[in-house]
Amino acid sequence: MTNVKDVLWNFGEEIKKNIEKFDIFVKKYKAVSQTSQIPSTAYMNWGIELAQNGKTDEAIDKLRTATLMASQNPGAYINLGITFLRKKDFEEAIKNFRQAVKVDKYNSKAYALWASALSEIGDLKGAIDIYKLAQKYDSRDPDVYLNWGISLAKAGKKREAREKFKKSVSLNPINPVTSFLWGLILYEDAEYQEAISKFSHSLIYSQDKYDALYYLSLCHLKLNNYESAIKYAKEAIKSDNTQNDAYTVLADAYLKTGEEEKCLNAFTEANNTTQTNTQFFINWGLALQHYHHIDEAREKLNQAIMIEPNNIIAIFNLGVNYLLSKEYTQAEEFFARVLELNPNHAQALFNLGALSFDKGDYRQALDFYKKSLQLDKKNTRIYYNMANCYYKLTELDNAAQYFKKCIEYCPNLTQAYISYAHLLADKGDSLEAQRKARSAYLMDKESSYTNFAVGAVYLKLNKFDDAAERFEYALKLSPDYYIASLGIAEVYCRQGKYEKSFEVFESLSEQVKNTNEYMNILYLVLNCVANDNNTTHSVVNYALKYCNKFLEQYNNDKILEIKNILSEKKYQIEANQ
Repeated sequence: MTNVKDVLWNFGEEIKKNIEKFDIFVKKYKAVSQTSQIPSTAYMNWGIELAQNGKTDEAIDKLRTATLMASQNPGAYINLGITFLRKKDFEEAIKNFRQAVKVDKYNSKAYALWASALSEIGDLKGAIDIYKLAQKYDSRDPDVYLNWGISLAKAGKKREAREKFKKSVSLNPINPVTSFLWGLILYEDAEYQEAISKFSHSLIYSQDKYDALYYLSLCHLKLNNYESAIKYAKEAIKSDNTQNDAYTVLADAYLKTGEEEKCLNAFTEANNTTQTNTQFFINWGLALQHYHHIDEAREKLNQAIMIEPNNIIAIFNLGVNYLLSKEYTQAEEFFARVLELNPNHAQALFNLGALSFDKGDYRQALDFYKKSLQLDKKNTRIYYNMANCYYKLTELDNAAQYFKKCIEYCPNLTQAYISYAHLLADKGDSLEAQRKARSAYLMDKESSYTNFAVGAVYLKLNKFDDAAERFEYALKLSPDYYIASLGIAEVYCRQGKYEKSFEVFESLSEQVKNTNEYMNILYLVLNCVANDNNTTHSVVNYALKYCNKFLEQYNNDKILEIKNILSEKKYQIEANQ
């Protein structure tokens, strides 16, 4: 059967993927005949019936017989041409449509079909010339404008195609095909509200309602009308539960509304009742990944790859899956495989850059980020990551340049201001560092992290009171935010108030005391006490107590060295008393 998918083979992924139901030719021309010769008409109708049942070669035989029996019957040539269209034998189709025109030069339908066949072989200019003849001989034939619109849409001339579909609908409002195709163009152009009106119109007159219902659900999903999307997706499934697209929209709508069980059940039901494909398993895997079912997501993505081994989307998302589970070697392998299939995959390059950064290979990370940036200049996160690479390489001028670019293109990224403030502090530009830190604070005052991060900048600048203020406010916002408590402990240490630092350590839970952050600050305080010639006896005792606690858990040569210094310091203090 000749269908819209065949006609619009290059008219956008959604159109190519989903439209498989409409026959825009045969039903329109069954009765086309200017002869009353019964045998010829009988063979023509016989051929039409065979063609509709998929018996194309037999249909051609009967229709040829009809043309031989009544060579002046344009209907026989038209239907023979239509049958060749089904076989995609466009040259033979064109010959028969031309013969129909030769028999009846005023037959607009023959011209319209001739033009359609020309558009199929890429001769859009020739097609348009023939459509104009069809229009000349019958300016009121809606099918002329319908086929003309299809040819224009196929050639990517969607604005002109809209006008032809509009004209066709005005002449024949009850043809569901025309309003549906008009809706598809609107959908492709992201004019979802207008598309809804066209799909709704098509739905009124359609016998097979699945496609219109499916696209109605999809449009409502794009507009974030999740309840309506769910409603139409359910109706689509009710009209035809053998196709998985509507189940996928239903699952996506449930995902957006946070209904995990319903979302995943939609995929399970589709898997049990429909014919699944690569994209279905990818969507299922991504939904599971969204809900942090990492192992199950991996299983579905692997199923997608079993169906289509070189599917880049599935391979890339398996890389993301391994990234989420912190299996970095496997993640790197999958992203590298993506690049083998598509060297210009910007996100795979970006992720490989991030993995290289985490491994400490900042030069390689920069190479990946630069390639990614060439392909995706709108990804401002790349500027930030490149700045951090240069920062790690102590190439501060380059780092500053990319922090500036990041802030220019993404002025609301607080982390960029904070990192840039640290860099400025390292360069000795205290005033500008404070300005950038304050900008970050003003953008996100009620964030515990931002307050802590700004406090860390002030700490680096030896603005101890300002740092303490930010750490304390972070704790006010989130009392369990222990990193801020450790920041306060460091402030006290830097001020020489060691006993207060130890008081902070005492206030923390045992769980916190097992973290790396705690150990780092404790080591800092102990080291400061050991190297401060003005420490008191009580402070030294505090420090020795924590050295012993530390050494009970870890065999650490540096702590052992500090303990020896503190023990000597304690001995000297006691000897001088």
